[in-house]
Amino acid sequence: MNNGNVNNNNKTNNNYVWPVRGDNDSLLFFSFRNIYRNYLKCRKNKRNTVNALKFEMNCEENLMDLKQELDTGTYYPSRSVCFLAVKPKLREIFAADFKDRIVHHILVDTLGKIWEPKFIFDSYACRKNKGIHAGCVRLRNFVRKVTKNGSQNAFYMQLDIKNFFMSIDKDVLFGQIAAGLNDEKILALASTMIFHDCTDDCVIKGDRQYLNKILPQKSLFFTGQKKGIPIGNLTSQFFANVYLNALDQFVKHHLKCRHYLRYCDDFILLSDNRDVLLKWKSEIRTFLKKTLKLALNEKRQSLAPVSNGINFLGYIVRKDYVLVRRRVVNNLRAKLSCFETRLIKEDPPSYVRLIYDYEQLENLRASLASYFGHFKWANAFRLKQSLLNRYDFLKYFFSFDGWKIIPTYKIPAQIPTIKLQYRYFKTLFAEDIIFFKKGKYYEFFEDDRKIAKKLGLKKMNRHSDCCTTYGFPVRLEKSFAGRIRQMGRSLTVISEGERYLTGIRQRFPKYRIMPQAQIC
Repeated sequence: MNNGNVNNNNKTNNNYVWPVRGDNDSLLFFSFRNIYRNYLKCRKNKRNTVNALKFEMNCEENLMDLKQELDTGTYYPSRSVCFLAVKPKLREIFAADFKDRIVHHILVDTLGKIWEPKFIFDSYACRKNKGIHAGCVRLRNFVRKVTKNGSQNAFYMQLDIKNFFMSIDKDVLFGQIAAGLNDEKILALASTMIFHDCTDDCVIKGDRQYLNKILPQKSLFFTGQKKGIPIGNLTSQFFANVYLNALDQFVKHHLKCRHYLRYCDDFILLSDNRDVLLKWKSEIRTFLKKTLKLALNEKRQSLAPVSNGINFLGYIVRKDYVLVRRRVVNNLRAKLSCFETRLIKEDPPSYVRLIYDYEQLENLRASLASYFGHFKWANAFRLKQSLLNRYDFLKYFFSFDGWKIIPTYKIPAQIPTIKLQYRYFKTLFAEDIIFFKKGKYYEFFEDDRKIAKKLGLKKMNRHSDCCTTYGFPVRLEKSFAGRIRQMGRSLTVISEGERYLTGIRQRFPKYRIMPQAQIC
């Protein structure tokens, strides 16, 4: 093995020198240790899926079988699952079987060691230490450089490739991969992945009628076996970077464009000369057609002064600040409105009920965390405040520390006693009467004896070790909740779970009813 060093047998492609891997690389990359390492990477975010659990039931045996298939060259991908994504646009996604995902990681890990040194610095899609935010930071630096010394004649040209993933020519892609490989087993595996028809005998999930709404040129079901790679596979993301690396090299070394960056098939060139950008566009169109058999998307391109702001990767990038794109904000508004209708219900005639649906709350928290993670890279403090003011129902479920989201509906695990659990909820819901569940009863602590007496409750005869002296059976919950409403007070019902925290049962809010006037 030559460990990836350039030797005297280097292959040459398009005047660039590509390093050639040794003939025994597959011994390393198909070793059980490497297969197991990539299995751990693969299951990191997929461990609770059905396919991952099935694979894990006989993990060692399945990994040994996979190793034998890779060693003997008999590996072949299993059936894919096809489903449709509606937002931001309608498109088909192919999900590979869990075993195939492991192979994807192995292949990308293998080829990545060859190709990463070849990629230009300013390619930002699906690469370590790159991504959307790094790309936007770099673009802002480019804008500052091109407008240096107060230049008012700086322009940007944003281009996009038409139906990129569906238009990738598999023969061209395989030629690019083969130019840097000598190991026959790895090359054969790459060939299997590239030329595999994932539409063959695939499982289609979801509403099939949406398939008819996808244009033929945007579907692998119509492109033929020599065109297109599936959206959704790790290998596809890597192959996309390999395929467009030729474009990157052309723009940087032939066109000599200093300020160029690309994220997948969306790329931007900047210059202080508008005519130069138009000339580059013509040469790029010709290069894509002749070399990569691709075409520019004439409907999705722009040429404008950088002072207008550059709409890129969910942001509007300007010299001195960055804004969040309006479509991203509108998507969050739509999601928050949807969650609000699920979690906040009117309770006639004059009350509002807060529903503590924990699955919904966790989904809401995850969505907020995702969007806030996007917002914090922009000048979006006022935007966050306006959203929290508009969707003020969030304050009943979360507290906010900067961009950090803290769920208040989760009791801290370190609370050691029932009484301290009660104190936590009493502090959290200071204005509310609390029904605190203990076994088959809702009980009141000594602090609430006045409320208990107003409800007509008498002292409990049984001994209590945590100062709860009044209570009523759980079956009377609805009746006593009605009495609280008649008193014009707000109420929080604390339920009891099966899990134990530090020797006591976990407790959490079940629902909360509040007068509408208090909500306003």
